[in-house]
Amino acid sequence: MAEASIAIAVAERAYPGETVSGDAWQVDEHNGVYRIAVIDGLGHGDAAAKAAMTAREVLAHHPELAAPDALQACHRALIPTRGAAMWVGQIDIEAGTLTYAGVGNVEARLWQDGRQHRLPPQRGIVGATMPNLRRFDWPLAPGWLLLVHTDGVREHFDADVLPEPMMGDPQGLANGILQAWGRQTDDALVLVAQVYPASMAAALG
Repeated sequence: MAEASIAIAVAERAYPGETVSGDAWQVDEHNGVYRIAVIDGLGHGDAAAKAAMTAREVLAHHPELAAPDALQACHRALIPTRGAAMWVGQIDIEAGTLTYAGVGNVEARLWQDGRQHRLPPQRGIVGATMPNLRRFDWPLAPGWLLLVHTDGVREHFDADVLPEPMMGDPQGLANGILQAWGRQTDDALVLVAQVYPASMAAALG
């Protein structure tokens, strides 16, 4: 998987009537490894947004932390808040590996070799009730695509019904999923990460 990079696309919206969202994301790079996090502050509104932003600050200040360690650091920081659900994954493009850990209702799926794989989180709440964290490791095949979403998106959506060109358009895919399966009763966020040759990859942001 040499000479490749990662394109990141995000679609998000706040709970109707709110000016801030409790859903957030953070991407950091350390020694060639990309760490992707999706955060869902419990509930919605200012208190949920505060929890999500607290987690983002921890992650931004510690890009070196592995997925389980990053969750533990966020747990300590989120204790004074209402807490959050989180999914954190590390992608090593050169090694062709994905390592992840997750807590609460943030779901992830990996498409590769023509198949879809669910990457489920553990039960719990970051900042309140943490499980005994487990780290999960996946080998990555060429052309993989990772999708992570909060529970503001219906869990049982079927991305296969979306137009085929969307699978090669990370932003179009994120937008399409949010539009088709986003709930009107919560904040919602969809993040798509896709491997590309370095010459084609969008900048992280």
